[in-house]
Amino acid sequence: MEHRLLPDNTPVIVGAGQCVEHTDHTAVEQLASPMELGARAAMRALADAGLSPDNIDTLAFVRLFADAAKAWACPFGGSNNPPASIARRIGADPTDRIYSNVGGTEPLSLLAEFCRDIAAGEREVALLCGAEAIATQRLAERTGVQLNWSEHFDLPLDDRVYLKRFAAPAELSSGMSRPVHFYALIENAQAHGMGHDTAAHRSFMAELLAPFCTVASANPLAQFPALLSAESIADLSADNYELSVPYYKRMIAQDAVNQSAAIVVTSAGKARKLGIHPAQWLFISAYAEGEDNFMYLRPDPARSAAMQAVLHATLQQSEVNIDEIDLLDLYSCFPCAVQAARECLQLSAQDTRPLTVTGGLPFFGGPGNNYSLHALAEVTVRLRSGGRALVYANGGTLSKHAAAVLSADARRGGAYDWGAATARFEPDSLPRLSPAERVSQGSIVTWTVINRRSQPDRGVILGQTAAGQRFLAASEEPELTAAMRANDPIGRRVQVISNSDRWRFSFT
Repeated sequence: MEHRLLPDNTPVIVGAGQCVEHTDHTAVEQLASPMELGARAAMRALADAGLSPDNIDTLAFVRLFADAAKAWACPFGGSNNPPASIARRIGADPTDRIYSNVGGTEPLSLLAEFCRDIAAGEREVALLCGAEAIATQRLAERTGVQLNWSEHFDLPLDDRVYLKRFAAPAELSSGMSRPVHFYALIENAQAHGMGHDTAAHRSFMAELLAPFCTVASANPLAQFPALLSAESIADLSADNYELSVPYYKRMIAQDAVNQSAAIVVTSAGKARKLGIHPAQWLFISAYAEGEDNFMYLRPDPARSAAMQAVLHATLQQSEVNIDEIDLLDLYSCFPCAVQAARECLQLSAQDTRPLTVTGGLPFFGGPGNNYSLHALAEVTVRLRSGGRALVYANGGTLSKHAAAVLSADARRGGAYDWGAATARFEPDSLPRLSPAERVSQGSIVTWTVINRRSQPDRGVILGQTAAGQRFLAASEEPELTAAMRANDPIGRRVQVISNSDRWRFSFT
């Protein structure tokens, strides 16, 4: 469809910007704060669209890791209103300031929200940005440098604090506290289904991730652009130490980054008034999001029914099949997330399309909740020469899912109905098993051994009773954790003893 015939309320992305800052050869005091990095990307996005900060009526910032989890808390303070911090730096005065929820799906979720509101005439020009400066934070902590990142504003803020749990109490009481612990259970379930022992699965993960590293090595915006072979990704070393079995450090998202990204979203009618050339416009053909049940209650912990539903609905709504997608960006926090998405999309191992446009979270960088905004910014620029892209994002423990198909070509005619291009799936609509209240015996569904200071610390199992109820249990016995590491224990029978709120297991 010709752009001049598009309905005025058609949402379009018209600008994108990204920024990276490396810590080499720069005094830590001279490195940017998260707000300074975010402002740089915001200004680049506005310049890309040819817009003034005065045009913005909505400014949203993706929630910082420091404000999302205690493990990433920043000792140097922060802004009480990140959108206001960005607005002050770029000279904007938005009516709405939004500080997002938690999760890797937030960039896509906010984009969808803005498209809906723009199509309904409730917003005109929205700037979506995010940033992390965790690399600078950790460098300052290591070197004893005191920074001051505190900023205070007495301005309204739509602060979207996440009130749901990504992890169930039963999961946390087993001793799992970090994403790498949960994803190791998912990964080992996948490995068992493929017939892989731990060594074979490490080789598989390294082969899966090596093309991501190749893309990152050619990306000037990557935080970790070194070109690594699959062998080096799979080799144990001082720099590539073991975390939770089966993961080595280079196989997972790297959060020690200084990165920011931003996009500008408006309507076709507003873009015409502002003189933004149609060659700048990018269309969101379809969007879907969904949330799954707690990981330990999913019938198959190697996969997510919500992921399957979201990816299927996105392609169905866009009226294209996966073979018609030119660019792919599959969320790569852990290899199992990539593999699960690849299975949902029925992508064969022989498909030559890269699964990332940036280089992925282990090599491009994992800027907290904001990674997928970098993917959106990248495809915004690259699709101006034509084609379609699928961007898929994941949050929690393979819990929250969002996907969008974006295109340089508009296909909808008549009055624009954003609702017709979207879908949402709730946990209650998806299959789940029941939690066990008491357990004496069961069998292992999946497992991991959690390391602490590079030494095995705790074996954790996800088990199932004969009645089909799920439970988690742990053990710190060295002989038991050694036996788990030596041979895949999935399917083995266990005895379980309840000790307060933490259950202990042993092999029968």
